[in-house]
Amino acid sequence: MATIKYFTKGAGNPSTIHLRLVHGRKFDFTKSTQLLIDPKYWNNKKGLVKQIADFPDKVNLQKELNELRSYILNAFNDSYTSGQLINSDWLKSSIDSFFNQNENVDFNYIVDYGNYFVKNLKNSIQSNGKIGVTPATSKKYQTIVNKLKEFEAYKKKRLKVTDINLAFHKDFIYFLHDKQLLSYNTTGRYLKFVKTIVKSAKGYGLKISEDIDKKEFRQPKEPTTFITLSEGEIEIIFKHDFSKTPYLENARNWLIIGVWTGARVSDLLKFTVENIHNGFIEYTAKKTGQKIVLPLHSQVIEILNNLNGQFPRPISDQRFNDYIKLVCKEVELKELVEGAKKKKLKPKVYRKVKGEYEKWELVSSHICRRSFATNHYGKLPTPVLMAITGHTTEKMFLQYIGKTAMDNAEVLNSYWQDQERKKTKTAKLELIKTGTNE
Repeated sequence: MATIKYFTKGAGNPSTIHLRLVHGRKFDFTKSTQLLIDPKYWNNKKGLVKQIADFPDKVNLQKELNELRSYILNAFNDSYTSGQLINSDWLKSSIDSFFNQNENVDFNYIVDYGNYFVKNLKNSIQSNGKIGVTPATSKKYQTIVNKLKEFEAYKKKRLKVTDINLAFHKDFIYFLHDKQLLSYNTTGRYLKFVKTIVKSAKGYGLKISEDIDKKEFRQPKEPTTFITLSEGEIEIIFKHDFSKTPYLENARNWLIIGVWTGARVSDLLKFTVENIHNGFIEYTAKKTGQKIVLPLHSQVIEILNNLNGQFPRPISDQRFNDYIKLVCKEVELKELVEGAKKKKLKPKVYRKVKGEYEKWELVSSHICRRSFATNHYGKLPTPVLMAITGHTTEKMFLQYIGKTAMDNAEVLNSYWQDQERKKTKTAKLELIKTGTNE
């Protein structure tokens, strides 16, 4: 099995990170990646970037090295099985190709154009006139390009942009769902992103398949299930005594703040007293750049008062995710509900498996935002809720909280019935008043 090891030479600052590819006794090649690093941030024994706080680019650099490793290994498997010559020049060419430095990059191939597309997202102009995209969006598209590389390795051939047709549609769904065990919804999202890249290629002047616009080139979907905390459950969690487990008490406090602000976890866990102004909490959403202002709920005010006006202790996203499960288990949210839980299906492969689970097992950080939206739906104007959650269309918002056309019809029916009751009550009051005057 081919392996890749990263290392640096000497103690010069900066030092170049080198890549060594080994497969048996026949293949052993080393080339520079051209990536540079301060030696104090590099673990040469493990061949990894040290994840220490004072190196701001640690995550991005390690991510790039991981992606380069996957790219080279996939390229090696493809070249090896097809009988191509693999030598030191091949390794250099493959590294250059990954970084789009190879003069032979051909945008007629979907991966080459995909790399170009991702690289230039920072200069793309959005429909609202905004330049560039969020890091999360870039990451999503890079994931798609990586999946296309994996698919090429599986098919043992490079795909041209014109190869993205109905045959690709069928094979790609099979590859993602049956081979990589991804859900149909995840598979559908990947297809949507592939279609966006292909449409961009057309705008660039490249020829594409007419199949891309056919109705058959659709996204597979399946019903999704998600859980929320009702106002009654929130009250139980709020009143429960967690004093014997301070770490759960801290997580509980963040959870309560989350369900009454609807903030994404990336914003929620960064709240400080500086976000509070005259009884309102104000922040700019990291994902959308949207400014959000909303009043403090009474439970949030009580938590802050108990903490001398401070927010709970800082906590990582992962620990928050883990601890709120235990919080909900402690208050015995154990009813069986339909949902999906991540399980190990085979070595290094974890996927969500549908089934019936105790409610606490399915709790995750996303429950804050969904609970806020669900609990306020029908009580506040939908545009107000959309402004807080950041949804741009009512359709997206209703899908987010799992509402259907029938749910809307029932809301309207309840409104009409309420209006009729008010009319009847008014008519009775008029009769009483008229009778009194006589």
